[in-house]
Amino acid sequence: KQWYQRRVAITAGITNTGANFDNCIDNELLDLVFASLRHTNRFVRETGYMVCCALVSIHPSLEQSENRGHIWREGTRFADALERGLSDNWSQVRMAACCATRAFLLGIPAEGRDEYFPQLLPPLCLNRYYIAEGVRIHCQTTWRMLFSVSGVTAVEHHLDSIVPFYIKQSEADNHAVREAACACIAELATKVGSDPVRVHVPALIQGLLVCFEDDSWPVRDAACTACGNFVAVFAEKCRPNINRLMPLFYMNLEDNIPSVRHGAAIALSKIVQAYSSPLSKDVLDKLSQLLDAVNEQKEDSTLYSDLSKKPAVFGVAMAEDAAHTNQVMYSCGSLAPKMGRGGKAPGAGGCSASHHFKRPSQPWEQTDGAVRLFMEMSDIPECKAELVTLVSKLSSATTRRNFEHHKNLLETVYKCLPIIFRRLTKNKVKPYINDFFDGLFYGLKSDVSLLKAACVECLQSLSLLLGPNILRGRIEMTNYDMLLHVQSAYPETIGL
Repeated sequence: KQWYQRRVAITAGITNTGANFDNCIDNELLDLVFASLRHTNRFVRETGYMVCCALVSIHPSLEQSENRGHIWREGTRFADALERGLSDNWSQVRMAACCATRAFLLGIPAEGRDEYFPQLLPPLCLNRYYIAEGVRIHCQTTWRMLFSVSGVTAVEHHLDSIVPFYIKQSEADNHAVREAACACIAELATKVGSDPVRVHVPALIQGLLVCFEDDSWPVRDAACTACGNFVAVFAEKCRPNINRLMPLFYMNLEDNIPSVRHGAAIALSKIVQAYSSPLSKDVLDKLSQLLDAVNEQKEDSTLYSDLSKKPAVFGVAMAEDAAHTNQVMYSCGSLAPKMGRGGKAPGAGGCSASHHFKRPSQPWEQTDGAVRLFMEMSDIPECKAELVTLVSKLSSATTRRNFEHHKNLLETVYKCLPIIFRRLTKNKVKPYINDFFDGLFYGLKSDVSLLKAACVECLQSLSLLLGPNILRGRIEMTNYDMLLHVQSAYPETIGL
């Protein structure tokens, strides 16, 4: 507590004294500050970085250039400390280090910053995607202040230091760091020129493959997205890994987290576009198989129904317990200690995000992933003819309503249907449209807001696709009760 209070006092003194404090800086003070940045207490580390921020803010950059003040004299020590702080497990410490890093880099003239970029750019890049919002926004702002519109050029110039850092962070114990690393790696494929990145692709893919089997579902999702981006841009470089990637994509497509299923659908569509036949045939076969999966769904689709309902065992960690002594500490609420990387952590636990605690996907979830994949692939010209033949399986899935979560599946179907019909063209899907009316009518009367909204939007899209009068005639021919309901609630969709 005394260390904390002293550092607060030192920070206030430096801030209020300004440039005059430069004469008070000596090795004893700097040694004390840098020692505090390695302290086991995160409050001490946090205030230590606040002191650093105050120290590097004393002189404007012009004076630093003229008298080569303490920032440049001790620049290497500051950079080492800031690099470490930008990767701290505690978000509050990381935030303080971000503030100090901005002051440090902006306190040096532009021509003198290149010396420190190999150390500080990689963690600064990664923190633009860090889970803590304050850290993320602060680093994004710092990046714009440093580079304006030349950020891509800076990344390309320092790829040799950035890529190893990303790979190392993809193996970090903290799952939030692994997720941010995957997002940064994905960015290299989409925003940075392909020629500078090409030489690093094999190493980056290997790092992503490990994250693809992570205990944490956000990490798996980010790795899936990144792999899809790399395959789309570096198809030939990624080809040796495709046999290992495909089962992982399919695993995510059947995941019990909706956003993971959607990310896998997008990634698989990119792979089909990159490699075409015969891979597209395999994906279409898998799509057909998963569309039928809902037929195997049991009535009890309750989430986590397979988990044990026995009372849990609770206990208190004893002070002398070696298992709780001298261990790495993380931000409050972090699941990092429970979630192993690459699916290899023994006894990992947590929520549904853990492979070691993850329930098998249910048949309706597999079909849900297939519907999302259907939508993404409907924009690929070579797949359209085969997809048209699968529309009947899509309509069949809307008739399965004997399980609790059927409304979730219907919501996905009627969200995707307008896009699917528009991409496959009206003439191709006309014979199948009436088959979706019963499910559509069911959704329009539903008390589930999201399903009802999806069905209303689908009805409006069908009105635009077919024309209001033709839609009215088809509804009247198929389901007169539905016509009466639409006339009353949504008359504009049928030209009334």
